[in-house]
Amino acid sequence: MKINLKKFFSISSSRNSVIDNVKIIRSTKRLKTISLQIKNGVPIIYCPIYIKDSYLRPIIKKKQLWIKKKIKAEKGREKILVKNKSIFPFLGRKITLFTLLSEENRVLLKNNSLFIYCTDFNLVKKNLVEWLKLEAKKYLASRVQFVSSKIKISFRSLNLKSYRAMWGSCNSRSEIYLNWKLVMLPKKVIDYVIVHELCHIIEPNHSKSFWSLVKKYDNEYLENKGWLKKNGIEIIKF
Repeated sequence: MKINLKKFFSISSSRNSVIDNVKIIRSTKRLKTISLQIKNGVPIIYCPIYIKDSYLRPIIKKKQLWIKKKIKAEKGREKILVKNKSIFPFLGRKITLFTLLSEENRVLLKNNSLFIYCTDFNLVKKNLVEWLKLEAKKYLASRVQFVSSKIKISFRSLNLKSYRAMWGSCNSRSEIYLNWKLVMLPKKVIDYVIVHELCHIIEPNHSKSFWSLVKKYDNEYLENKGWLKKNGIEIIKF
């Protein structure tokens, strides 16, 4: 939720405050909007320093139902933990992590168990991420090529990125960029993202023509898109 503002409010006497359990964080930077977000179950409003509590109270009151729904949805999401014997998502599978001290750093996948050997337990996540990126490079390169050939849409190149707000992109040069964290999603959802980006080569926007093209190549795209919206937030933040 964002509200465009003009600078006609006086400077607030308190930089940060709390209104009806909503944390207010005021900024002296060139912020021109009010933004309401839920972070770790806590509703937070970011706004310019000149916005008074009296202006924010009716906004908060109006957004109470939205806040409750967002907090409930966040609590319902499965947290991704990196610790011994935790369950971790990988290509639609639920694998169990085992962390072990070793003289060398390496990761070994055996059936549904992932053994993370490290010289220091502080390196567990680092080693896991490096392994995931290597697996993503292998799987996504092969899969993009397969889907591209299947739907007969050619691309120029594929690059992997570490995004925290999107799963992929495609530019006017037909270059595809994908988030390496896709390997933590189910395979059919990965295929949806690949189809989505390849279709942008033909239709560069999100018009009706674009979604018709996506549907042509993925008749379950609404289901896959919905899964991503519901479950992808924790993964993309990883």
